[in-house]
Amino acid sequence: MRLPTDQYIEVEHLWLRYWLEGKSGPNLVLIHGIGGAVDVWRKQFDALALTHRVLAVDLPGCGRSTIPPVYPPDTLRLLAAAVRGVMQAVGMRSATIIGSSLGGAVAIEFAFRWPEMAASLVLIGPAGMTHKVAWPLRLMTVRGVGEALTLPNRTRTAQAIRQCVANPASVAEEDIDRAFDMAMLPGAQDAFLRLLRAYASVRGLDHNELRRLQTGMHTIHAPTLVIWGAQDRILPVTAAPMALVHLPHAGLIVRPESGHLVFVEEPEWFNATIAAFVAAPEVLLARFKSQPATSLSANQRDSLWRRTPLQPRLRLAAATALAVLLLVGVQAARQRE
Repeated sequence: MRLPTDQYIEVEHLWLRYWLEGKSGPNLVLIHGIGGAVDVWRKQFDALALTHRVLAVDLPGCGRSTIPPVYPPDTLRLLAAAVRGVMQAVGMRSATIIGSSLGGAVAIEFAFRWPEMAASLVLIGPAGMTHKVAWPLRLMTVRGVGEALTLPNRTRTAQAIRQCVANPASVAEEDIDRAFDMAMLPGAQDAFLRLLRAYASVRGLDHNELRRLQTGMHTIHAPTLVIWGAQDRILPVTAAPMALVHLPHAGLIVRPESGHLVFVEEPEWFNATIAAFVAAPEVLLARFKSQPATSLSANQRDSLWRRTPLQPRLRLAAATALAVLLLVGVQAARQRE
């Protein structure tokens, strides 16, 4: 498995790891999700760096980048500023900003703070469209429970990564090994939990932060391509049409056979789509601005709007009960030791 060379640069007193390949062509910036690192983009570097200048950054506290002393209330600004700092250091004045999951929210933050540097956006299963998030992540926000659920373990690492794809075979054993190596780094577990808890709880993603982010989306006029896997178990595909509500110049593609990491499961299709979008964004967006009506099933479209007053309370009660049981189990195990 060929990988780009690790490079490091200091931005705002943090040493950030990055990959940079490609000597010419349009600029691409790749931003991973929570718990991720530049390594998740290795299939993009294999192809896109032949015709583009491709930059990927380990966000502060992720991968092999420095862990910040604290994640402040405006953590998305911190993360976006880190990406901007690396871009400036390598001479990228503007680029297509590509973000996955949390990286999608970082890309959105970047685009409305520094619009002159975001030529276009690609958002893959982005955070910021709904407060809903997978229940395992919600439970990890509970003190004690999160620490127990995220203790470094290769089997647990493999399970977590494969939950992000519909086809487990799309994740290589070498990828799991590298992810586990980074999970074992000093402070990695604590950094992951602190970043998660900055914006999430058992109720899901922070509602105030969502409103702030969605307000910012309405100011973004860069061409924006949103890609979502219909089998996404981390952020629900039913939130995908909200991207067209909040982003003025966006189109949506839903991939029926993929999960949360479309670019890992369908690298050839994804890389070709990115190249086509960067070359002619208006042409591609014209094809997909009406995507929700045809790509989501009737049940998926109905569930986007269907709500009952009791349902959220039942889910919260169930999550809290499970968290308490897990915490009791952890404490009992510690007492036995």
